[in-house]
Amino acid sequence: MSINPSLLTYVLDNFDSGMDNFGIVNDDIFNELLFFLSHHNIRIKSNKIDVSSFNKLSIALLAIRNGADMVKICGKINWHDFELFSSEIMKYHGYRVYTNFRLKNPRREIDVIGIKSNKALLVDCKHWKKNSLSNLEEIVDKQKKRGMLFLQKSNMKIENAVPIILTLLPNEFQFVHDVPIITIDKLNSFLLDFDMYYQNIFKI
Repeated sequence: MSINPSLLTYVLDNFDSGMDNFGIVNDDIFNELLFFLSHHNIRIKSNKIDVSSFNKLSIALLAIRNGADMVKICGKINWHDFELFSSEIMKYHGYRVYTNFRLKNPRREIDVIGIKSNKALLVDCKHWKKNSLSNLEEIVDKQKKRGMLFLQKSNMKIENAVPIILTLLPNEFQFVHDVPIITIDKLNSFLLDFDMYYQNIFKI
């Protein structure tokens, strides 16, 4: 089942507008859209698309999979949508989630932390552009340092902390210095198979 990606792009353009049916006046087209989205796990209530960050990013990913320009779609998603989407997935898998977790002296911030079974996943969300290997190495190094500070300064009972880099756009690297580089559409499967990955990834 496919759909014109321009229709999904139009929905994203009007997602936060407050307009009924996002400005789509043709009932047949809107019903076709609802049918398509409902078959791709988009939350719909009373024949209306639930206006949530989870739905917004889900629709963005669907638009990309159906041929929409990735860079243009990224421009329609903000960091808040991205972090909330990843938080919802982690909560679904039983993680206790903290967003924008702040550390002091030195002042640092971790985008998303998920805690389960005394293990902490420390997620750095990179939603905007593709990253070269050198950029990713720098990002990974900073996340490792934030992870060390987290263990030193947090009062939580944590056995290990696992730095993770989460991206919207795909890239050619799955790991950089044993730190997972995960696209947002693969986060669910990564969490399902986390125990399999755990032995071989970088831990603090």
